[in-house]
Amino acid sequence: MLSILEWVGAIGGAAGALLLAFNNRWSGYGFVLFLLSNAAWIAFGLITQTYGMVSMQVVCTGTSLLGVWRWLVQPRLQPCPEQKLSTKLTTNRR
Repeated sequence: MLSILEWVGAIGGAAGALLLAFNNRWSGYGFVLFLLSNAAWIAFGLITQTYGMVSMQVVCTGTSLLGVWRWLVQPRLQPCPEQKLSTKLTTNRR
């Protein structure tokens, strides 16, 4: 079990960093992989009683959640450029 958690944490973190490094439309999903990695490392740290690692991964989970919000959630909440243009055109006619 520990070996699986260790490898999920390592591969998830490395894959997440690689996705972010590409800096393209898929990069935000690197933060999702970071969350998977964070969960694996937190479980690993709790089982092995390495509480310093757990503390660090809790903070990293916060940064991963912020990344998911800014890269994946927030852009979907903003109107697309066509809607902004349409809104400007209708407001200017009044």
